[in-house]
Amino acid sequence: MYYTRNSDLNYYETHAEESNCGSYALRLNEWYDPEKYLEDKVGDIGEWVAELGREGYENFEASNIYAEELIEGMLKEFKGELVICEGKIPTDPQVELIAFGTFCYWDKRFKRVDVDFHFKVFRDGKWMEKRGTLEVQESDEFEWEPYNSDITYFYHKIRRGNDR
Repeated sequence: MYYTRNSDLNYYETHAEESNCGSYALRLNEWYDPEKYLEDKVGDIGEWVAELGREGYENFEASNIYAEELIEGMLKEFKGELVICEGKIPTDPQVELIAFGTFCYWDKRFKRVDVDFHFKVFRDGKWMEKRGTLEVQESDEFEWEPYNSDITYFYHKIRRGNDR
């Protein structure tokens, strides 16, 4: 996928409806959806999560499996740009710390599935996030409700220009 790299962080305020948490954290102009990789791999994600539930996985376990699959795709898509880390603040100004979490909810009784992912980024000395089409806001590193997966941290090497 081709992405337009963004160095104008005001873009996410003026184009709130065209950008999401992933585009903000990864500094992309386009809406970023890591599920594309998983859809190509498993087909319908809702049905895949329901199957995990039928196989006996609890929502937390399914959330972590879902996260692992999305992370696998992101690491391929952003090879050399994203690296899993322990969550320490980087000292290199060309590297940002990103936190990533997911949730999967499968209601066996009503056969309802809900899944989502979320990114936060440590930028300019504080944790920031952009929830869906909402405006960018300061965030708490440890507040992840309703996301219930383990949190994965990445170092993100900031790229300039449209060289992807």
